[in-house]
Amino acid sequence: LITWNIISSLGSLITIMFILIFIYLMMEMMLSKRKILMIIKCNNNEWKLNQPILSHSFLEMNFMFMK
Repeated sequence: LITWNIISSLGSLITIMFILIFIYLMMEMMLSKRKILMIIKCNNNEWKLNQPILSHSFLEMNFMFMK
């Protein structure tokens, strides 16, 4: 017989387990100092302005290039 108390206890155990896994992954990421495999280099305005541009706000499409 499964009661709500058992389901709640199981949910809390799963939550604690995933928090511990998350902390382990964060610590491993900070301590290992691996090389970055991919850097996103986008040249559109939405990535530069951090918000979507309004439709018809520019007469032509502007491109921003990173050097």
